[in-house]
Amino acid sequence: MAQTQLLLFGGFTLAGGSLANAALSRKARGLVTYLALNPGQSHSREKLAALLWGDTGEPQARMNLRQALSAIRKALPSVDDRRLLAHGDNVTLKLDDLEIDVARFERLASGADHEQLEQAVVVYRGDLLDGFALKEDPFNDWLRVERERLRTIWIGVLEKLLHHYSVENNLAAYVEAARRLIGSDPLREDIHRGLMQIYARQGRLNMALKQYAQCREVLRKHLQVEPEKETRELNDRLRASRSVTSKANSTTLLEPAAGLVDSPVPASLRPETHYVKSGGVSVAYQVTGGGPFDLVYVQGWVSNLDYAWESPRLAHVLRRLGSFCRLVRIDKRGTGLSDRNVGFPTLQERADDVRAVLDAIGSRRAVLFGSSEGGVLCMLFAATYPERTQALILHGAYAQGLWSPDYPWAKTREDMEEELAEIERKWGEPWDLGRGAPSLANDTREQQWFAAYLRSSASPSDAIALWRWGAEVDVRNILHAIHVPTLILHRKGDRWVKVEEALYLSERIAGATLIELPGDDHLIWGADSDRLVDTIQHYLAVKFPTKAS
Repeated sequence: MAQTQLLLFGGFTLAGGSLANAALSRKARGLVTYLALNPGQSHSREKLAALLWGDTGEPQARMNLRQALSAIRKALPSVDDRRLLAHGDNVTLKLDDLEIDVARFERLASGADHEQLEQAVVVYRGDLLDGFALKEDPFNDWLRVERERLRTIWIGVLEKLLHHYSVENNLAAYVEAARRLIGSDPLREDIHRGLMQIYARQGRLNMALKQYAQCREVLRKHLQVEPEKETRELNDRLRASRSVTSKANSTTLLEPAAGLVDSPVPASLRPETHYVKSGGVSVAYQVTGGGPFDLVYVQGWVSNLDYAWESPRLAHVLRRLGSFCRLVRIDKRGTGLSDRNVGFPTLQERADDVRAVLDAIGSRRAVLFGSSEGGVLCMLFAATYPERTQALILHGAYAQGLWSPDYPWAKTREDMEEELAEIERKWGEPWDLGRGAPSLANDTREQQWFAAYLRSSASPSDAIALWRWGAEVDVRNILHAIHVPTLILHRKGDRWVKVEEALYLSERIAGATLIELPGDDHLIWGADSDRLVDTIQHYLAVKFPTKAS
């Protein structure tokens, strides 16, 4: 039989065992609560009668007490029939075999481990006997003091957790805890201010500014004061930041042939880089743009979040994506601004890194957009975490990196060794884009930028190891496990990944849509990049019309 539970937070509930909740009158429930919060103590009948029936006269009060104690015996039966112990004129309620939520809460709240504190927050479902009151002032006075005592402990637990989440960069958990604290105490300006800062770190500037407006409104209404100078100055900085971001995102976006933005994004307009811990590794990410969708873009091979903005072409694509999505970009572990020299990463570790970033920004579901080897990671994520994946978008992606008889389109091992030798020999020189982006093969500026981009993304030895890693990967056995809306895009003339590999994916991912685009550039920022972005935007608008509207 399940252990009997006495739940006093948020109301009065007896759960488990063979119970008779309805048999207890309101005053009997008040008596149980009073005795339960004073465990092991002996109470005089005179004191208990005065606490709950003080206005009826002593004889009537004692009779009412006897009836209440009898009802408690029936509602809370014990194995040895010793629920109530009488010592002369004193009464003790024996609750050793009951699980009482208040007692459990206080034990957990006294712990130092954040997991115990999180459990304490879960146990605290609401104020003690929330909504419960009697006509007797002595009992109501006692209940008011106990409610405030427990509520103060709960607030202290939340404050400890906020500090922990801030240190650990767990932004999503911080937001949840802070919202709960403000819901209980809306005048806590310091918590409003903390939420504004966390929203800004998540790239949710509008939410940060709304939080300031809420703070100002509640302070004016209840205290007739304005927010503190520190809060006002934070609001001013966020408004200025939104203005700068808006200017950056509203820059005229022309077709490349008509004159693409011809300068890199200035450092002052670039988004802030954030970090989240995943398996002991610091993973870097940036959040830009805004829209009804969260879209995580995972690039192939190596990357550098900051240096990407040095390319007018790549910056153009990122701005376009950010015009209809909240764009989230990461540097995979071992590359770019994330921790380097972290050993040989597994695909599952990288998938968990993406999940950690989504948790940090408070995203429950996201569109995963993977290009080239980044598509492999996105496919594993979609198969492993379908509840976190709104849709899967692949561009220039593949299921297996090396040739086999049943996968004859991939490069051979000899081809891979030749590529590795060339990478080692020419590392640091202007990059030959003849295969990756033939349209840019004669663009000296783009070649130089790409070479510098690669140097900032990885060391020569790491780049070689990661190239080999990307070639030796094989996710064919998980394709059948992908059951999310999937769009597969591929350039018909792609020289790095053959179009047959896109067809292979489309035939094995249930319900996948395959669109072959004209052109032969493998890199997403090559020629006709706007067509690529337009196709993604159209797919999401059609697939999720309510959200896109």
